[in-house]
This record gives sequence, structure tokens and C-alpha cells, in this order.
Amino acid sequence: MGDPRDELLHLLHRHSFQYSAEPTFPLASGRLSQYYINCKATTFLAPAMPLVGRLLWEAVRPVSPDAVGGLTLGADPLAYAVAFVSALEGKPVHAFSIRKEPKPHGLMRWIEGYSAPGARVAILEDVITTGESTLKAIRGAEEGRFRVVTVAVLVDRQEGGRERVEAAGYPFVALYTRENFMALHRAEGGATGSRS
Repeated sequence: MGDPRDELLHLLHRHSFQYSAEPTFPLASGRLSQYYINCKATTFLAPAMPLVGRLLWEAVRPVSPDAVGGLTLGADPLAYAVAFVSALEGKPVHAFSIRKEPKPHGLMRWIEGYSAPGARVAILEDVITTGESTLKAIRGAEEGRFRVVTVAVLVDRQEGGRERVEAAGYPFVALYTRENFMALHRAEGGATGSRS
């Protein structure tokens, strides 16, 4: 069995990464980028799930969170995978999902899933760019009366998100950066990533 970090990087590169010599991919900010990383194309695949769970669990385990989660939809498969792996290891952490807006009826909650007030939680994110969605997830978690103890992301696009999260006072860890993808892209001859 190979290195789980390398295995997951290759899966992400194959299924989630696209590159263009000219900036053609529109970002949420409205500007165009030379590359696009859609982690959901990988994180919902069966072979990726145990790798995602193990690697993110190893990233957050040192801070002993009670639960992991983030903004739906990108963080959902990450949280489920971490919760599953942690349970297999006999140190279960729970999963939760943060709505993009509070539920408009009933209890009008931000949080679905585990929701114990005061719980120490790790915010998970698939890709961070400017950090806006990560900070929104943090706000949602704190509105749900969680205590955010760390932020862990699959891919840091290295466009200021990490710095914004750390400036707000939250520890941050990323499994991969844009440079990991570009290095693999160059090593494989510069072919564009799969659209599958």
C-alpha cells in the first residue's frame, strides 16, 4: 500500500484539477483563474473516502475536537469520513453540517447533526481561496455555540485565505497547496486534469 497523502493527491489531481494556460475558470470572486479545483468530484468517490478520513483525522486529532464539520456541501463528506475513521480507532468524534443560512422555520438552526453547546470543534473545508466561506463557517459554528479550535482544509489555493483565518485567531492546517498540484501537473507532462 502506498503513501495515503500521495494516493489522495493523485486522485484529486485526476478527478478535481483542471488547468488552462490562459485564465478561463471563473471564481466566486468574479475573477478568472488558470486552474480550477472541484474537490467534490473526488471526495464523493469511494476510494477517496478512507484517505480523506484518515488524513484529516490525523490533522485534527492533536487538538482533541469533540466534532468536525463545516459549510454544506463541500465539508459534508469530509466530516463523515473523519467521524467514521475516528470511530474505527476507538476515539470517536461526531460530525455536523453548517447551513449557508439558518433554517427559516422550526428551531431556525445553523447546525445539523451533532450540536452540543460548548463543544470543541474543527472546521473542515475542501478548498480555501480568500477564506470568506471558511470565516462564514466559523461564524455559523459560533452562532451554534461551538468553540472552534482549528481549521483543516484539503487544498489551500494560496490566495490569502490561510492568512485571513489565522489573523482572525484560528489555527490552520492544509493537506495540500496549489503548488502540490502544479508540481504534479508538471511531472505528468502538463496534461490537463480529468473532467470526469
